[in-house]
Amino acid sequence: MSNPYQSPYEQISNPNANASAQAPAIALICVAAIAIVLGSLGLVGDLFMYLSGMLDQLEERNNGPISEYTQVIVRTIWGGVLLIAACYVLYGSIQMMRLRSYPIAFSAAVVATIPMLGPCCILGIPFGIWALVVLAKPEVKRAFKSP
Repeated sequence: MSNPYQSPYEQISNPNANASAQAPAIALICVAAIAIVLGSLGLVGDLFMYLSGMLDQLEERNNGPISEYTQVIVRTIWGGVLLIAACYVLYGSIQMMRLRSYPIAFSAAVVATIPMLGPCCILGIPFGIWALVVLAKPEVKRAFKSP
């Protein structure tokens, strides 16, 4: 007997859909967490180079066509973009694990599959594809609660 006061989303919830969404969500959470830690360390290292004056010493020894300042600035900006992408994948995979906000979970899985943007590129691509395959299942779509 069903509860007439229960949300319609809870009535159609499928435990198999919940279980199938958990594994790729946890994998993406782990990959995003690794990317956030490594990205943060890289940004701290770049900040240290700025503040310590080490960049000036490297600039004096540079014989290449691109200055050290330019290299570090581009690396810092790209590191910030990667950090934002990893945070978004983390947020979306948490939404996937909780079966909330299907569009955010789906877009986070797509971001994870983009080479050179997703978290930990080598691991993000297969786990992102796995999440997309799971999210495409009709029973998983139905299990998601409204945003």
